[in-house]
Amino acid sequence: MKRVLVTGAGGLLGYAVRSLYPDAIFVTSRDCDLTSFENTRDLFRRIGPDCVLHLAAQGGGVKMNASSNADVFAANIQINTNVLSAASEAGVKRLISVLSSCAFRVREDAPCTEDDLHAGLPFPGNFGYAYAKRLLDIQTRLIEEQYGLHFSTLTPVTMYGPHDNWDLDTGHVAAALIHKCWLAKCQNKDLEVWGSGNAVRQFIFSFDVARILLEEMKTFHGPETLIMEPGQPISIRELAQEVAHAMDFRGSLVFDSAKPEGQKVKVIRSKNFAKRYPDFKFTPIQQGLKETADWFISHAAPIATH
Repeated sequence: MKRVLVTGAGGLLGYAVRSLYPDAIFVTSRDCDLTSFENTRDLFRRIGPDCVLHLAAQGGGVKMNASSNADVFAANIQINTNVLSAASEAGVKRLISVLSSCAFRVREDAPCTEDDLHAGLPFPGNFGYAYAKRLLDIQTRLIEEQYGLHFSTLTPVTMYGPHDNWDLDTGHVAAALIHKCWLAKCQNKDLEVWGSGNAVRQFIFSFDVARILLEEMKTFHGPETLIMEPGQPISIRELAQEVAHAMDFRGSLVFDSAKPEGQKVKVIRSKNFAKRYPDFKFTPIQQGLKETADWFISHAAPIATH
């Protein structure tokens, strides 16, 4: 049996992978400081993995990334370089890293594809995180070219799901809306949503990404990234309405246009996913949000303090 190492196991995607593939070796930031090459090298020497799912990253929503662009960039460069270098040194045969849709340029006239990863500039609020992901892609390709190791990347659109980051300041929009909706429901208040609600985004259930990751372990299609996107994007207004429905919230939704909402349209498309996985069924967002909201109520709501 392959020895599979999963970095970033304490996060949203790590939780989903653990649920589907519990036999892997899961490492969190408490187990190893991946910003230290010595610690990372020792980890790989001790475990000797055959395959690595590199999920570890430092970052959050646009608010956090924008206020800490330099720190986020430096931390992720260190983590990614250390993991890929230690894996190369250890002769790991298969490594899959997870990129981010925010690495793609700001373009509202037409969706970007895998070919556009390094074209143009990403959104300024995610600049540091986005460029760290772009450099992760470059290092992946160079390692495959120089050493012949089967390293590659996957790029999901914005993920959501159980075990998300529920913090109102650092979490992504779906998790933050679920938390805010819970508070509004408990306090019998309106659900206040930042921005006009017209911004357009894409969302993918974390367990769908985990399923694809586990399939990707079985073969190698080259170092180029594969975009994972379930299709039709939705507006933040529609997302907020779906969250309210999932949580049985009966109050009003109030959109504050004076608050920032980021770029107007953030949509990417895959040229290759349907060819590689013609029968893959993505989780409908209504179902995914319901499962996520139920998990939040059962596990996170009792200790939510904001």
